[in-house]
Amino acid sequence: MTFSTRSMSIASAILTAACATQPIPTTRDAPGFLLGLFHGAIAIFALVGSLFMPIRVYAFPNDGFWYDFGFVTGLCCFVLIVILSSMARIGGILTETS
Repeated sequence: MTFSTRSMSIASAILTAACATQPIPTTRDAPGFLLGLFHGAIAIFALVGSLFMPIRVYAFPNDGFWYDFGFVTGLCCFVLIVILSSMARIGGILTETS
């Protein structure tokens, strides 16, 4: 790819991305921290479900920072619980004596 072709590709991608819009929020009670925490905890299951059904992993519209904070906290707690619960099984298999 030449420089001009590459720069034209980048310019067209930027112009196309500039046209992207978000749908207008239709609710006044946007999900906040607690729903973000719950949605983060079930994010893995929602991701799998979204492959087969029209499910959104992330709520729209949301409350902004607090929803994001709850989502990340819930996701991290879920992953931490899965890792800690599997460590005992893995450790038992590795230290098992015959």
